[in-house]
Amino acid sequence: MKGAIEEAVRETGDQTSIEKCDAVSGGSINDAFYIKTGAQEYFAKLNRSAPDDFFEAEEKGLRLLDQQGIRVPKPLLILPREKSEMVFLMEWIPSVPSNGKTDRALGSLVAEMHQKRASTVGLDEPNYIGELPQPNHQERDWVAFFRDHRLGTIQRIANEKNILSVERNHQLDVLKDNLRSFLGHNPEISLLHGDLWGGNWLESESGKPYLIDPAVYCGDREVDIAFTYLFGGYSTEFYNQYQADYPLLNGWEERIPIYQLYYLLVHLVLFGESYGSAVNRILKRYTV
Repeated sequence: MKGAIEEAVRETGDQTSIEKCDAVSGGSINDAFYIKTGAQEYFAKLNRSAPDDFFEAEEKGLRLLDQQGIRVPKPLLILPREKSEMVFLMEWIPSVPSNGKTDRALGSLVAEMHQKRASTVGLDEPNYIGELPQPNHQERDWVAFFRDHRLGTIQRIANEKNILSVERNHQLDVLKDNLRSFLGHNPEISLLHGDLWGGNWLESESGKPYLIDPAVYCGDREVDIAFTYLFGGYSTEFYNQYQADYPLLNGWEERIPIYQLYYLLVHLVLFGESYGSAVNRILKRYTV
């Protein structure tokens, strides 16, 4: 493990010795480390089991956000898997527990991201949501994209793992068949973070918010907002500032559960039936 990290650091051109290599919180998918050398500090992710292009997909998302002026840690280097581990080195952002003072700045940052426009939905390459594949076919029809490449894809994956019952499959098919009428709007196409739960941002020591761990594509910004409401982590001040900077369109609250369904199905596949009741409630709301 340390040998792979040391090799990655050397590949950046940093030939100084590693003074610290401390495990830090990095989510459920990767091992994560704070690295300090004689010259620089780094954040390192290690993964032994993910697909070979897993870190490349995240790196592309970070670079897309950075190119649009959205504050993210800068990716530095990916060491491909040669024996057992891939390593992704990026800028270390010293962070502090949020005390709420940064929430308005975070609302403005997310609104700024969503005001970056695109002419097509999706992305030119696939990426991942968690460790699950997330196809990103570029097209102009948002409803068709969300039906086929979000709900349809996660339905197929769930069925491959024998997770969905006959009833759930039927309800999901009904929802997809009627999705255009349920969504009922033609949104402007925004740059999306794609995985904006409350653990995917941090507050720096200087009090600035950073977005982390994206699953970037372009689509309806209400998808990102829907995920912020699922598991907490966002305050009233965040939403007030977002609405002040970029007000949501009429009817957004009715569309939010449909967009949350995608993420709940992802969690059902990854983490099990504890998410099943939430999936059932949304399916019943739109299909009974």
